[in-house]
Amino acid sequence: MALSMTACRDEHRDCVDATGRLLPDSSCQTNTRGAHYWYGGSSGGHIGDSVVGGSSVSRGGFGGIGGGGDAGGGE
Repeated sequence: MALSMTACRDEHRDCVDATGRLLPDSSCQTNTRGAHYWYGGSSGGHIGDSVVGGSSVSRGGFGGIGGGGDAGGGE
C-alpha cells in the first residue's frame, strides 16, 4: 500500500526551455535562463524534443491529496 501511495506523489517532470523543448535536467537545477520544470507531459525523451501535454504546475506531492486548510468556524 505504501508503494502505491508513493507513486501518486512522484509526478513525472521534464526540464524545458521557454518554447517547451526538452533540456537536460541540470539546466533546471542550475537555474539556466528560461529553463523550468514541466509536469506530466510526454516527449520522445531526447534533448530538443517538444514536450506535449502536462502543465507548469505540479499536481503531485504531499499537497495533492487530502483536504484543504479551510476549517471554517466563523460566527
